[in-house]
Amino acid sequence: MHTFYVPPLQIRTDIARITDSEHHHLRNVLRITPGETVRIIDGQGNVYTGEVRDSGTKNVSSEVRILSHEFHPSVPPAMTLFQALPKNNKMELILQKTTEIGVTQIVPLHTEYALKKPSRNRYERWHRVIISATKQSKRAWLPELCDPQTFQTSLTQLDHFSLRLFLNPDPNQALYTQHIREVLQNASQATAIALFVGPEGGFSHTEISAASENGCVPVTLGTNILRTETAAIVAVAAIAYEYQL
Repeated sequence: MHTFYVPPLQIRTDIARITDSEHHHLRNVLRITPGETVRIIDGQGNVYTGEVRDSGTKNVSSEVRILSHEFHPSVPPAMTLFQALPKNNKMELILQKTTEIGVTQIVPLHTEYALKKPSRNRYERWHRVIISATKQSKRAWLPELCDPQTFQTSLTQLDHFSLRLFLNPDPNQALYTQHIREVLQNASQATAIALFVGPEGGFSHTEISAASENGCVPVTLGTNILRTETAAIVAVAAIAYEYQL
């Protein structure tokens, strides 16, 4: 059964309206016809099964009659990835894989060694990548993609995180950096986790100091130096494994 994302405002008691790129995918790619059954998510835990009523070529949307509804509560801890903007299209891979694994929120960061703020078109493409990964992994909750922000701004938002992890591959600070597994196993049951991952050039010394001053725990993923996209995926997977997400 194919899955489609429909924003909550487009779902009524018995009818859901599939529009835009999701409508294009239903009609022109999958060629779903009236009478077929589809799965719908609203990104907020609601999962619907419905029957397609109309997907004609002259329509700009598809109407689905809702047959059943289930609600899937979110599973703690909430996991926010503060990801420094990488080069090229690496952000798309990060968004796709961390969404599949179970990240709750993604905050693109402009750091000292990261790229500049992405264009609006790229940001909208990132959102579509998250929607696709959410559907593919059968998740009921759509991760929130925040607007890009500065590293300094992100540090002012850490009060509600019970655990703050800061990936720090700097070999000069190895004595002060714990393995992520050790930190996760020794921490009390976290309700919300913040994870900071730097760009290709890493975080600057100023940023590392600022993170430490704001309660971030420097962690490592091992002795190998990983690319930023690999580090983000491995770290999110480690957290998901530890908390059985």
